[in-house]
Amino acid sequence: MRKTSFHALVLGGLVLLLAACGGGGSSGGGAGTTQNTSPYPAPPATCAVSDQRAWLRDFMNDQYFWFDRQAAPNDAATSMDTYFTSLLYPVVDRYSFSQSTQQYLQFFTEGKRTGYGYALAFADAAQTIIKVRFVEALSPVGLAGLRRGETIVSIDGFTPAQIATGTLPAVSTPGIARNFVVKDTLGTQRSFTAMSAEYALTPVSHATVLTAPNGAKVGYLAYQEFITSSATAMGAAINSFRLAGVTEVVLDLRYNGGGSTNQARNLASMLGGSRLAGQTFALFRFNAKHSSDNFTQAFTASLATLPAAPLETLSRVFVITSGSTASASELVINSLRPYMPVVTIGATSFGKPFGSQPRDACGTTYSAISLEVANALGQANFVNGIAATCAMSDDLTRELGDPAELRIAGALSYVATGVCPPVASVPSAQIARAKRPGDRSAAFDREGNSFGEVMLPSMRVD
Repeated sequence: MRKTSFHALVLGGLVLLLAACGGGGSSGGGAGTTQNTSPYPAPPATCAVSDQRAWLRDFMNDQYFWFDRQAAPNDAATSMDTYFTSLLYPVVDRYSFSQSTQQYLQFFTEGKRTGYGYALAFADAAQTIIKVRFVEALSPVGLAGLRRGETIVSIDGFTPAQIATGTLPAVSTPGIARNFVVKDTLGTQRSFTAMSAEYALTPVSHATVLTAPNGAKVGYLAYQEFITSSATAMGAAINSFRLAGVTEVVLDLRYNGGGSTNQARNLASMLGGSRLAGQTFALFRFNAKHSSDNFTQAFTASLATLPAAPLETLSRVFVITSGSTASASELVINSLRPYMPVVTIGATSFGKPFGSQPRDACGTTYSAISLEVANALGQANFVNGIAATCAMSDDLTRELGDPAELRIAGALSYVATGVCPPVASVPSAQIARAKRPGDRSAAFDREGNSFGEVMLPSMRVD
């Protein structure tokens, strides 16, 4: 199972996650990803199934946010993942997930994935045309030249209709060839073969300075994952905005499913300015058994913590959102709102004001929801997502960073006029997702769920 989680903050040995699902959280303290080392419950006595299940029941009864509303365990479950799912409170919990500890550490500690490096989306209302919505730059398909907006003709001989129903096998190991037939934006068809591999993520995919219609200098930052390895690139982007004299920032989180709460706090601190230092960034609230562990995290201006000095020129922030914008991404929006206007451009976000304390047991990491996260006003009421100030479609005819891309152009127009622009007639991209047996992710993405090897950790179905 893959879902998104809140990402991690280390506190007294605990790691807190804010991500959508399918990846967990990482340590935001600079030491990489650390999992919960609290003494209770102790690790399973052995890795026998009976001992693992007994441990998991104790863990959930102690730390699960809805411990008093858990479902009865499914003793007939054929896997630990299925057994874990049976312990959840399905009325509310569309967030908790489990994954192999190897995958957890690869993503959050190493900043890597294994696969090909693409995500796809339907480009028509009938859901017959599939286009590339995002490509990881250093991935096998990124290095082979696949680009956002290109149309998929076939993958390994499977048609778009077959791909959308899950016929294309998932790949999570290196060294497996996959053949792609695609058309570029001019209609020219080509084919290429890419070999699955472990590749480094590029959390900051774009950082540039754009010019609004009124001449304002606008820093544009496309940020994909709140992971520790993103800090250097994030700091470089903020420093470049400062040197350019930007007066506005457009933060593109449309595909960001969350990650480290420390990285979220650092980004929000750099955007909010030093005036917010010491003010409440977020309130962390555990279940009734652990309410004494509740704590507050503050904004900071410390250069010992931040990768760059805060920007002091911003009176508001623009954030591009979609149904894939989740968890730590929503935390940035929600935590800045008590202090400055946050204008959201795009679509309603995912809706996850909760976090986890990931625990490893016998090679599986469980990220069960264990806390709620609120802003300085105590607000955490966005389980249905954060609505967009200006509703605008995802424009697959343009690259991210292109000032003519619909959502970016909408933000630049708002910078100049102070109001939402008229909605242009660009087809709305709906994320293509492959249904596979046991997939619980249908509840996750308000624009549909992506598939392939690049997606929100919580949206992964491979």
